[in-house]
Amino acid sequence: LFCGGMAGCTAKTVTAPLSRLTILYQVHPMVTTKENRPKFSMTMSGGFAKIVERGGILSMWKGNGTSCLHRFPFSAINFYCYEGVLDILNGSQRLSDEDEDDLNNTQEVSTLSRLVAGGVAGTTACVACYPLDLVRTRITTQFDGKETYRGITDAFAKIVHNEGLMGLYSGLGPTLMVAVPNFSISWVVYGSLKEYALEDELFYNLRKVDIDTGKSKLGFVLTLGCGAVSGIISTLVTFPFDTVRRRMQIQGQHFRPEERVTGINMMRSLLKKDGLKGFYRGLTPEVLKVVPMVGTMFTVYEFLKDKLIT
Repeated sequence: LFCGGMAGCTAKTVTAPLSRLTILYQVHPMVTTKENRPKFSMTMSGGFAKIVERGGILSMWKGNGTSCLHRFPFSAINFYCYEGVLDILNGSQRLSDEDEDDLNNTQEVSTLSRLVAGGVAGTTACVACYPLDLVRTRITTQFDGKETYRGITDAFAKIVHNEGLMGLYSGLGPTLMVAVPNFSISWVVYGSLKEYALEDELFYNLRKVDIDTGKSKLGFVLTLGCGAVSGIISTLVTFPFDTVRRRMQIQGQHFRPEERVTGINMMRSLLKKDGLKGFYRGLTPEVLKVVPMVGTMFTVYEFLKDKLIT
């Protein structure tokens, strides 16, 4: 759990500039005062330059502290629920992930089980940790020099005072529409690609063999590839809902109560103003961060695990 949490925090920190750029692209049309400038920037390089110009180089990591705080409980709940649901659906004596890597096994967890377990785990973790996700979005989208919140604690206090406890769950509906399919697709695609890579002789040289058990496992390149493909596919499917949820999250920060809209109305408004392309603003940096995030996560995880074991 510690290794997973640290790996997640490190990966989040490495890709934080891309994450912030994605969010700013998604919400910019809502907060800009220039009607003729619907995009945060015309290019990614221009977007990074704009962030640095307004707040300095460290502003690229604005909101990352909240993101890291969110990662530990989120990962713990997600993995715990995922394994728990798989036990319920397949029995506590089901094969572990390591046993499933054995090419000679005849029992495997079904794709449907992974789909259901991923959805339940994603939903549970999302609801439990949502306030941190909302605070992170609001801090990330603050105008430099015109900050509403001075930090994480101040953000929580002001949101509860101005919007009530339910303000901490603004945009939860669209978020669940992202989380459930996202985790379900990720687990299913990753599991399927993993099985294929372990069975097809084309990837023989990219596998590694456990010295103690003699079982074949995914090597770093295969793990990175499977993780990146599953991440990209799930992102492409769920990104439109992610755009809607980010916009829902900042409504309480920038609009009066009577100006706020529901998720459905937000989607209608976005479709009317920008068409389908409006749902995919910020997709490029979001996709570009998948490979370094997955690579960093697995590298740090394996490094820490080896250090703790030895």
